[in-house]
Amino acid sequence: MIVIVILMCLLFISLSINAYSEIQEIPDWIKHDAGKLKMQNKFNEYSLMRVLENLSKQGIIKNTVTNYLIYHIPERGEIVPVHLFGQINEHGKSGLVSLEIFKPDGSKEILRTPLLETGSYSTIFSIDNQSKKGTYKVFAEFGGKKTLSTYFYLTNNKTMSHKIPSWFVTVFEWWTEYKITDQEFISLVQYLADNRILDIVTSNNSVGEFTVSVNGQQMVRRGTTHTIVTHVTYGNVPVEGARVTLTIEDYDENIIKEFNGFSNQNGYFTFSWEISKKFDNIKTLLAYISVTYNDSSTTKLFKFQVYCLPGESNCRVRGN
Repeated sequence: MIVIVILMCLLFISLSINAYSEIQEIPDWIKHDAGKLKMQNKFNEYSLMRVLENLSKQGIIKNTVTNYLIYHIPERGEIVPVHLFGQINEHGKSGLVSLEIFKPDGSKEILRTPLLETGSYSTIFSIDNQSKKGTYKVFAEFGGKKTLSTYFYLTNNKTMSHKIPSWFVTVFEWWTEYKITDQEFISLVQYLADNRILDIVTSNNSVGEFTVSVNGQQMVRRGTTHTIVTHVTYGNVPVEGARVTLTIEDYDENIIKEFNGFSNQNGYFTFSWEISKKFDNIKTLLAYISVTYNDSSTTKLFKFQVYCLPGESNCRVRGN
């Protein structure tokens, strides 16, 4: 049986490489996630499908099915968490968001979760073996306004097992162990998707890494305007409404400037300030930029130097 599996995989890979010559590079974060599944021995149909979904959302796999998230009903005693999160255009406000979850049997469950100052909310809905198969619709209500937040589908194990051929798990392991190349793996997956041997279902939720980049001038003359630009993305998609807190200190941990705000629709937060003329020598300052969005957060350190020119009043730079 193992020999048959290996021969089938090699045949598919051979056919697919000939059919697809231009292969995009797989992002490192997807490889990292797949490697963690291998190390933690968490290969199952659901976890593998999420990796394939990420490949689809990055545009690496074409001809996939756009749909909602699919979860399988767990075995007795197991609980599967469904992460419910979203964004409401109410920056700076606080309160509770009501999440109405309409189940396939017509019943409704209400969860309440705090609204962050960023306008985002996040909570967990648990699935067990008593959960009903079918579509779950989630509506978010805040300030008297109700909107459709998301929806997902529950299926049983038997239905889910038809999504990924059992022999494909072996191929997936080969890829994480570098026994086949990225090109061979992507070519095979694309072949399976094109021929509907494997249905890759993607949702409208953002996937990928929460990424924050910081840019600005690293040498700034005193008395001039200094600008620091922060860009926030999630899975290469710009994040609007991420809370950005910026603190500028010196090496003695004296706070020189503090500011906070939210990223715009393109994911940018721009901070500009006029540097005081009191600096009488070259001084290195530290800008700590903390960014929070939903349940993700990170802090970046940006260093820059303030200087004055020889000959200027109250400037102790060598040459005066």
